[in-house]
Amino acid sequence: MKQILCAVAALLSMAAAAEKPRAMFGVVAEEAAALQSGVLVRAVNPESPAYQGGLREGDVLLAFNGQLLSSRAQLRGLLDAAEPGQQVEISFLQNGRQRRVSVKLAARSAMRKRAAASADAAVGGDRVLRPLVVNPAIREAMAKRRREIVRQLRQVSEHFEPSEVSDHLQAIRHLARDANPNGRGWMLGEAGEVTLQFKSEGGVMVLHGASNKLTLSVYDAAGELKYTLPLNTAEERAAVPQEVRERLKRLR
Repeated sequence: MKQILCAVAALLSMAAAAEKPRAMFGVVAEEAAALQSGVLVRAVNPESPAYQGGLREGDVLLAFNGQLLSSRAQLRGLLDAAEPGQQVEISFLQNGRQRRVSVKLAARSAMRKRAAASADAAVGGDRVLRPLVVNPAIREAMAKRRREIVRQLRQVSEHFEPSEVSDHLQAIRHLARDANPNGRGWMLGEAGEVTLQFKSEGGVMVLHGASNKLTLSVYDAAGELKYTLPLNTAEERAAVPQEVRERLKRLR
């Protein structure tokens, strides 16, 4: 009898856990070969906390609830550990600019009801997809362009060529579209904007190119923006702080 009672208690405990509402953020995300950190947002439920916080398709989610993201599995784990109604801070890149907002997570059951009531709610919940399968030749071509950009950044105070870096960024843009012709592209903004991320020991650095104008955004390990540095003239590059130059020299 004691064994039966223990078994019944265990089943009731499991049932209670199963009925416990899970937190809902409202994105479909995936890893992408071009990203050095964060996950790519492929879709956002228009009834979700993510959408209300300003997150849109094509954005790069950098941090969730104070944790810098490095994989889709990490995002899944953070969502599983969160509670409905919990206030979390998210950080994301949108058209080459970082945004940071606080959102209140919804309950999964409530999200499903709202989605069912809305004809526009095509995305039902938080799904994290497998990485896109990219043609090896395209992947290698993108990696080669990235290596050339890294080489330029490592010598930013010496023989840096802005036009050459811009050409490499645009080439990556076109290669990304070739790799994913049915999508909006990876990290690509309007009017030829391109954003490329580099993960270094001190945090993330983001190179933004638009209309042949280059800007480097430098973040510390906590995800705080420390510098926004134009790199278009010799004078601008000479003003790059020494600590940033040292980080650039260690890029791989």
